[in-house]
Amino acid sequence: MRVAVVVASLLAAVSAKNIIITVGGNTTTNGSLVFQPQEVHAELGDAVIFNFTLGNHTATESSFAQPCTPINESITPMNGFDSNFRLAGNGSNPSILPVPILIQNVNTTFWFYDVNTCGEGGVGVINANDSSTETLAGFVRNAIRLNGTNATSSSAAPSSTGGSVSGSSTSSSSSSANPSTTSSAAQRGVVLGGLGVLPMVLAALVL
Repeated sequence: MRVAVVVASLLAAVSAKNIIITVGGNTTTNGSLVFQPQEVHAELGDAVIFNFTLGNHTATESSFAQPCTPINESITPMNGFDSNFRLAGNGSNPSILPVPILIQNVNTTFWFYDVNTCGEGGVGVINANDSSTETLAGFVRNAIRLNGTNATSSSAAPSSTGGSVSGSSTSSSSSSANPSTTSSAAQRGVVLGGLGVLPMVLAALVL
């Protein structure tokens, strides 16, 4: 079993990709354009990198049923990724948040939102289950319908110095998205920020 895990890890490392989601790059008032693209698919070994380039936004993991609420508040004891507020201003102070796809979360759907624009459709998804009725379009509708009123993130106070990944950030998905992928936070933990794939790409990502 251990050999299979090692082999899988080595193969993933060889084919790993950095998948970029630009945060705040739009100059319109359309909340659904805060994350570009809103939906991505990533494989084992890939890293989804939120690149904060403009404005003051977050990338906060949530659940399909409660788009504007941090996942740890709607599904306990799950701990999801949370960038906290990242103030990029006019693009002069960009930063990133990496979310690696590891063996323990390769089949996980990650729903996420921006605290400032969730009620306007400022949401997105990583690895949506294409055979599920829980779609990005439905997630956007949920967020707008709830109007962001459930957004009670502890990171809701904007910071002029930008945020950091809160606590010992781990990753999880909506428990209703795919029952076969639901497990404890400990089993599906994601270490954010210490990836070997990052040093050589940071300068190219931030504007």
